[in-house]
Amino acid sequence: MYTLNISGHHVQSGEEVQELVKEKMDHLSRINNQITSIKVILNTEKHEIHELIVEASVHIPGHDLFATVKTDKQIKPALDLLVGKLEKQLIKHKAKHAGRQHHINAQDVESPVERQMQAEFDELVEREVI
Repeated sequence: MYTLNISGHHVQSGEEVQELVKEKMDHLSRINNQITSIKVILNTEKHEIHELIVEASVHIPGHDLFATVKTDKQIKPALDLLVGKLEKQLIKHKAKHAGRQHHINAQDVESPVERQMQAEFDELVEREVI
């Protein structure tokens, strides 16, 4: 399970918005169950047009993922784009680190030199020299 932190700057993040964000972020946890925290920031810029900026950071052990989306005041499409970006990053990270797990359970393999040294040691022990 992960912790979700939603904050809004110049944006009212009511319960509807929070539920929508939670629903979208739950999709990410189905892709990678190692997510420990997600921080989402909703922001607006009031220059020539009102833009909605949605930023998110996702923390998984040993790595942080970030994504930002700018749209024209539409929260649902912005969250869809944001989740799409984070999803790609999670899949890429998962693929990159998937091959490393087999090393945890890998058995040590002796080199021919190590086998020869072990055989010599065993012979000395057998002759009771050591």
